[in-house]
Amino acid sequence: MIFVKSLPLYLEIVRHIHNTICDEHFLRRSIKRQRDFSRRRKMSFTDYIYVTVQNLKSSLQAGLNAFFDAQKDGQIEYSKQAFSKGRKRIKPEAFQELFQSVVDSFYEKAELADWKGYQLFGIDGTRLNLPCTNELAELYGIQTSQGAPQVQALVSCMYDLLNGMIVDTRFAHCRSSERAAAKDMIGSFRLQNVSNPVFIMDRGYPAAELIDAIGSSGHSFIMRCPTEFLRSMKLPEQDNTFEYKFAKLKHSLKLRVLKIQLSNGDIEYLATNIFDPQINLDDFKWAYHKRWGIETKYNDVKNKLEIENFTGYSPDAILQDFYATMFLADLAGVLEYDLREEIEAAHIRPENRYTYKLNVAMTISELKRTVVEMLSTSSRLKRERLFAHMVVRLSKAVVPVRPDRSSDRLKKHKSLKFPSNVKRC
Repeated sequence: MIFVKSLPLYLEIVRHIHNTICDEHFLRRSIKRQRDFSRRRKMSFTDYIYVTVQNLKSSLQAGLNAFFDAQKDGQIEYSKQAFSKGRKRIKPEAFQELFQSVVDSFYEKAELADWKGYQLFGIDGTRLNLPCTNELAELYGIQTSQGAPQVQALVSCMYDLLNGMIVDTRFAHCRSSERAAAKDMIGSFRLQNVSNPVFIMDRGYPAAELIDAIGSSGHSFIMRCPTEFLRSMKLPEQDNTFEYKFAKLKHSLKLRVLKIQLSNGDIEYLATNIFDPQINLDDFKWAYHKRWGIETKYNDVKNKLEIENFTGYSPDAILQDFYATMFLADLAGVLEYDLREEIEAAHIRPENRYTYKLNVAMTISELKRTVVEMLSTSSRLKRERLFAHMVVRLSKAVVPVRPDRSSDRLKKHKSLKFPSNVKRC
């Protein structure tokens, strides 16, 4: 049996989000014109918020029907055309604020895991396929290198590798710079109770300007480096610390570069500005390996939350769906935080070969099933009852953690997975 902490953080955050959504000041910040939602209509401002965060992935009309059946006892009918028109009155920043509110609440109250006194944040980018409209193509660009032309956007995220939270994100033109996005996120980094962040990036990121910017901000980094980046550096040892003058900088930088041999015999190079001799090669290897967490998070967001399965064609609808998905992804992270220790403890048996964790697909399914009911109610008891039922279901759907598994990465362009004219029933 799973015994949850007396006051789950998930319930605290849901209560806070409920209060935010129902707050008149949030409405005023979120609408484009002050007269919007001033009259009583079939769908209120809060209804639009709830429908969007519910992450509808069936047809939009079927989702609206299900929402009104559940929330309005089937007494109201509302067309998808009316919904698409009405959502234009809401700024995408409303959903960005809800996403940020989850992040801020989590870091205010959570007991954070760390590594050697540091907090680890992975930074990486991915491209999202968007509906192929002229307006979106003009805003975000078209990918033409593989297969048929496809409208895409570049998304960059900063992800807490030890605590499972997306803490920042950027949505930009498909040909914009991942390094520029990383520099922007690092420059604006502010999280309560996080004092020693380490930003971990793969081999597409090393550049003199970015390394200098991170050092100037007082933060730390670990970057995997391609050999061409290190070509003119002398690396006689496995662990090398030296001053290096980059051509693009007026001053030299102090670097620590480590040569780490992988299990297949290949050599991996890691550059860092962490010079503590007590942190050795194996420690850095472990920390960089944790970077894979942001790759699995992108997999969850793309294939389980179906972020590319948009419910509209307009730029505002795309951003509303995007931030609503980030919001749900972090709520799932809070659920995992609340239940991690209890699930591990409940499955510690001599006959168990592995530790266990939440099933991500099941967690997202339960989250989407209950999120509107939990956000829309003012009843603390109802939220606690819904949460308890969710915990019982999730505790029966755990999966083993199998360390050191690997598979070849498939580099293959895929066309639009969720075309807007072929929605599931």
